[in-house]
Amino acid sequence: MAVSILCHDISDLCIGKPAVSSLPLSAPVSDAISALRRSPSQSLLITSDKPSPEKKAVTVSGSICLVDLVCFLCSEGKRLDDCAGALKTSVSVLLQKGRVRRVEPHSSVLEALDAILDGGATELVVPLRPRGSIRKKHSTESFCLLTQEDLVRHFLASISVFSPIVSLSVASLDLIQHEFPSVQSRCSATSALSLLNHHKTPVAVITESGHLIGELSGPIISSLDSTAVTAAASDITTFSVDEFVDWIERIGRKSARSVPEVVVCQPGSSLVAVMVQALAHRVDHVWVVDAKDDCKVVGIVTFNEVLHVFRDQLTAVEEIVEF
Repeated sequence: MAVSILCHDISDLCIGKPAVSSLPLSAPVSDAISALRRSPSQSLLITSDKPSPEKKAVTVSGSICLVDLVCFLCSEGKRLDDCAGALKTSVSVLLQKGRVRRVEPHSSVLEALDAILDGGATELVVPLRPRGSIRKKHSTESFCLLTQEDLVRHFLASISVFSPIVSLSVASLDLIQHEFPSVQSRCSATSALSLLNHHKTPVAVITESGHLIGELSGPIISSLDSTAVTAAASDITTFSVDEFVDWIERIGRKSARSVPEVVVCQPGSSLVAVMVQALAHRVDHVWVVDAKDDCKVVGIVTFNEVLHVFRDQLTAVEEIVEF
């Protein structure tokens, strides 16, 4: 039953995940580029510079990822006039308010969902519990970073307890966002990056007739090597969206990195089918095309909408248990 999931601590989702790398708030952008290249995850935590001796708890100021760096270096041409200066800028300028929320290891999965869906966070920072043999007098905290993907994957592992709602279509569950940022392939890459940075959601690349031919998204940009972005920053600002996507795919092939494919479904696709599609391609969204309208793109389903469904189900179970 779904009641069993209510008993899970959020720390259960951290099992097997490495501690996320971190940088101090005063670190330059150049350090972030190097750290991202070495990091096992796609994000870095930004922490307070010097925790006081009296307070061993680390203050997490936020997180950054490759998308933040690309948008910072390439969205505004003025930074290219002084690229060296931009790389010396503090990473604090890259932080987005509210993206990261700290939750304690004993927090419930439902509390974690509330932090994301009500608090506006897209990532959860969970302090890792040190083992007795590892605990040191002057050790600092280490953290696990959980994303919406981790939560969706957790629910998929117990999908049977959410039957029959997960068999319903994304249209009937009202999960399709019909308003989404889009550009045509001939538009500049910088304009698409500005949209991505502003809306924090994938940008559809469409034809004049409204057909989906590509996308610019966090998962696609995260497939790049951070040093490749730095070296090609000036070129990126001259690219069209189409040229930028082609360049990403070429870089991916040369470095043997996998570039996520554009994933689509139809309004009648079930919730569980959409979850499986997204997780299989390591993306946090699926575009919706309408076969009845010449397969034009009509919207997008993101993990944020998917998590609302599971929160509603768990909330209902919690109310029954309390009653």
